[in-house]
Amino acid sequence: MDGPQPAGVAIVGMHRSGTSAVAGFLAQAGYFAGKDDELLPPQEDNPKGYFEREDVNALNDELFASLGGAWERPPSRQQIAEAAPAWTGRIEGLLDGLRAGAAGRPLVLKDPRVSLALPAWTPAVGESLCWLVVERNPVDTALSLRKRDGRPLSVALALWQLYSTELLEGLAGRRVLVVHYDDFVRQPAQGGAALLERLGEVLAPGMAATLEPARAKGFVSGSMRHHSTDLAGPIAAETMTCLQMDLARWLAALPTGWAELEPPAELRQQPESALVATAEYYDAMGDRHGIETAYDTERHRALHFEQATELKDRHIANIEAALEAAAKRAESDEERVGQLEAEVRRLEEDNTALREELRRLREDGLAAASNLFTLAKRSLSGRAGGSFL
Repeated sequence: MDGPQPAGVAIVGMHRSGTSAVAGFLAQAGYFAGKDDELLPPQEDNPKGYFEREDVNALNDELFASLGGAWERPPSRQQIAEAAPAWTGRIEGLLDGLRAGAAGRPLVLKDPRVSLALPAWTPAVGESLCWLVVERNPVDTALSLRKRDGRPLSVALALWQLYSTELLEGLAGRRVLVVHYDDFVRQPAQGGAALLERLGEVLAPGMAATLEPARAKGFVSGSMRHHSTDLAGPIAAETMTCLQMDLARWLAALPTGWAELEPPAELRQQPESALVATAEYYDAMGDRHGIETAYDTERHRALHFEQATELKDRHIANIEAALEAAAKRAESDEERVGQLEAEVRRLEEDNTALREELRRLREDGLAAASNLFTLAKRSLSGRAGGSFL
């Protein structure tokens, strides 16, 4: 192979098209996708992991947001192309960090958003990575996206068309490695071995020796495929446009392995109808989200007031109960006060009577003492008169 040899692979393709399965297989075999804390954590829809770096996702999301879009509402090709030069430097910095973390192991970079942002990524990647395109039946991809996010098939297919069109435009004229997802999961042992062999043909010297292919055994299986339709079947005929069908058939006809990507001009044009379909759906969901958010806010406020009212009602009930108890205690105290006042009056009357009785006794005592003295005096006087006679 002429020129510098790549130090890894960049995987592109639509969301839910099998890019995680391919990236995960390579990571299990020894390719470096990033440290565990740098990668998106596994989720219910991808229990084995996404093998996507969070900083790569964040940069692409920031790029789209700066243009008023998102991964599910792609900006126009012209917008991305005009903005690309301002982002290439940051992408180069991310790639430098990825290489440093790899410590000599081959790299695997995977984020479906890169398919849309190739004008910013290809100058930064240069020849340092080779490009791997994952192809999957678009109806199966759309069904998987609908199951995960609830999008209508028409919107999911419009997204697939936009990602695929931008992928072809961005990589046109390049030699890419093609993996057909259905074949890959149908015969994972053969497909995995062939994938490692083909990448080994172009990797920089010594990198293939760092791999441990046996570690990837069993990572990919047929159970990963939850949908299996046919482009000639009724679902595809009923849901896909003629241009989408042409695009799907052209991609499905690509040979597995290395291929020169030479798409016809009509398949490289960004479809305005797909841009409109995704934008309208995104706006509708945004309006719905706004309404739901406002409803939730008011519902929470109403719940707060209801809880506050219930708390005040309980507080008032407690106060009223306390007042009632206090009133009962007051009535009891008033009754007790009356009893005490009557007792005091009785005691005062008894005291008065006793004092009167004591006064009379004292008077009687004084009278008795006076009479006793008079009698004693008389007695003494009588005795004295007799002695003189």
